[in-house]
Amino acid sequence: MSAAASDIKRDLAALASQPDESIDLAEAALALAAVEHPLRARAPYRALLGEMVAELAARAGQAVSAEARAYALAETLAGDWDLTGDDRDEEDPGSANLMEVLDHRRGLPLALGILWLHAGRAQGWMMEPLAFPDTCLIRLTDEDGRRVILDPFNHGRLLDAAMMRDQLKATAGITAELEPGHYTALSNRDLLLRLETSVKLCHLRLSHLRQASDIVEAILLFAPGEIPLWRESGLLHLRLGNAPAAIIALEQYIARAPNSTARHRTSVLLQELRDKLSLF
Repeated sequence: MSAAASDIKRDLAALASQPDESIDLAEAALALAAVEHPLRARAPYRALLGEMVAELAARAGQAVSAEARAYALAETLAGDWDLTGDDRDEEDPGSANLMEVLDHRRGLPLALGILWLHAGRAQGWMMEPLAFPDTCLIRLTDEDGRRVILDPFNHGRLLDAAMMRDQLKATAGITAELEPGHYTALSNRDLLLRLETSVKLCHLRLSHLRQASDIVEAILLFAPGEIPLWRESGLLHLRLGNAPAAIIALEQYIARAPNSTARHRTSVLLQELRDKLSLF
């Protein structure tokens, strides 16, 4: 393993024991991006993030209302930085990779959302990603309790309940309705999980099994409690012809999973793999 790959794994594993509220989303997303670009230095991207934060601070000035802060964010990130979403990028795993998003100034909602959250939170503003499906909406609350909901994928436009309902119906179907759960704040880990799950699914749709396996292993470094992913990791290694790694992952799944049909089937598969390896 190279020194760079070792550093990436160390940084991701450190997140597992870190309190959720102290996770630096952008720094964590850079470490995850480096999984696919291990030879790229992260320092230049940290410098870009610092410039972004400084430019927002200069523009925001004395902005105190939630609406004024949202406009300052939009003017800086969507305006000056030209960060934008593009539906054509849905099948490109790089569109959820923070390094590539910063390179090309375009990407998928979750990656863009992390940049907006990073810039705003660096000003001391209260910003939360919402558990709204298929995108990343952010709630910004000011000191007087006034709130706005903004959409980083669409240049930071502000959304009311009717607009959110229309957006939900457009993606989830005409019968879908807003529910209280759609306004629930996501934790930092959950947002990172959503981000990397989207990357993994892109790779799987493209039959990039090695890359998908690497992403699953990266997720398990910072979220080892995601039990089904241990089984998925094992099955991916099996498809890649790496039986020893498959056994290790499936053993972790068996050790962590509650009794279920999936656990029983995995136990049978694990024994078959062990038997085959014992023949060599």
